Amino acid sequence: MKIKKGLLSIAIPTYNEEKDIGKCLESISIQDYPKKLIEVIIIDNYSSDNTIKIAKDFSKFINVKVLMNKIKDAEVSKKIGFDNSNGEFFMYLDADMRLNDKRFIKKMLFPFEDNKKIAGNFVKFTVNKSHPPLTRTLSYDEFQRDPIFRFFTIGINNIVKEKKEGYLLCYCDINHIPPQGLMIYRKYLISDYIKNKKQLIDNEIPAVLIEMGYRHFAFVPDTGVEHLILRSLKELWRKRIRNLRRTYYPNINERKFRWINWKKDWPKIGLWLIYTHILIFPVINGIYKSIKNKDFCFLNEPLLNLVSTYSIIYGVISSKL
Repeated sequence: MKIKKGLLSIAIPTYNEEKDIGKCLESISIQDYPKKLIEVIIIDNYSSDNTIKIAKDFSKFINVKVLMNKIKDAEVSKKIGFDNSNGEFFMYLDADMRLNDKRFIKKMLFPFEDNKKIAGNFVKFTVNKSHPPLTRTLSYDEFQRDPIFRFFTIGINNIVKEKKEGYLLCYCDINHIPPQGLMIYRKYLISDYIKNKKQLIDNEIPAVLIEMGYRHFAFVPDTGVEHLILRSLKELWRKRIRNLRRTYYPNINERKFRWINWKKDWPKIGLWLIYTHILIFPVINGIYKSIKNKDFCFLNEPLLNLVSTYSIIYGVISSKL
């Protein structure tokens, strides 16, 4: 497949996404970037609503290609999108994401032009005050991590090497891999790695690139993506269990990135369990963050911590039985 220079391919897995896909595609269609250099690939799991119709309607404004996938697995759909993309650069979006800036693509591709060593550009999550409180609680973190993931993983400040014009130059090694799969990267770098895979597991990509010797990345702090990730604690529980069963354990022996070391991190696990269950600590922390960010969504944190923690415990135990 011929690669087109400057072209950004965006893969979007969908299934009954009529409520969200229009906003996602609209945010792409209004980009201040040549439309001929934007390729959107919808990989649909045979939606029964108007998802496909809405997607095809946007073909009037941008290049939209619709592919069908019978396997209801977002990572399989991302792989199909990757295999059918023509871009020099590749990224995925969920249907409930939207670019929050008309210059998002320009800003995100600039570091690649400025520094040929940059292999990928981590996408920042941003806060939409109209989103539900649980989503806002997570979106104040640049990687949209809930508290347990923030506790066990590194943030962008841990990998910044130099402040450049328009972006932060980051350096990663095997011991410093951020838990972020939403990124734009040079497609050719992982083409050989991904060609025999059934799934494209997004948060594996930074580790794959680092293992291959590509250790320079970028982060653009003044643009990002809004993601309506959570509407309820029930949805959080369901997503945690699904991710463990569909992507984590089926690939555990091959995984290059693991956010926690179950054999070595017992002291940290113990500290986290103490913090989570002595509720006064997360309550005080939630009040502090609410005042700091002028958003009382953080009062959700004590309950968010408990649901997230026990969903992971249940997912681990049930997956091993």
